[in-house]
Amino acid sequence: MTGLPFMPLDHTVAATAAAADDDNDAVGSAQNSLTWKEAALSLFLFILAGICEIGGGYLVWRGVKQRGSSGFLFVVMGSAILIVYGFVPTFQPSDNFGRVYAVYGGFFIVLSYCWTVLFDHFVPDTGDYLGGCIALVG
Repeated sequence: MTGLPFMPLDHTVAATAAAADDDNDAVGSAQNSLTWKEAALSLFLFILAGICEIGGGYLVWRGVKQRGSSGFLFVVMGSAILIVYGFVPTFQPSDNFGRVYAVYGGFFIVLSYCWTVLFDHFVPDTGDYLGGCIALVG
C-alpha cells in the first residue's frame, strides 16, 4: 500500500497525483497517490461524515427515547443530518466506494469513542485505545 495508511487510493487519482509528484507535492508513490491537498480533504470528509452519522443517529435515538412532540423534532433533525451524511462520502477524491467505506469504518469507531467521552463521560480503557488504533490503522 502506498500513500498515507488512512487514505483510500485508487488509479483514478493516480494521473492527477503523478503530475503533482513532479513537484514533490504528492503523498506516496506517483503510481498510486494523493496530493497533500487531496489527503487533507479526504481526512476532513472522514471526520465530517463521522460527525454527521454519529450526531444524526444520536438525535434519532434521543427522539425515539424521549417521545412526544420534542422527541419528534429530534427524529426529524437527526434524519435530515443522516441524509447529509449519505452525500458526504461522494466528495472523496477516490472513486473506489468500497475502499472509502472500509477506511471510514476505522474513523467511525474512533469518532464514536470520542463522542462517548465528550457527551457520555465515558472513560476508555486500554482495550478501547488499542481497538481504536487497530481499526484506524487497518
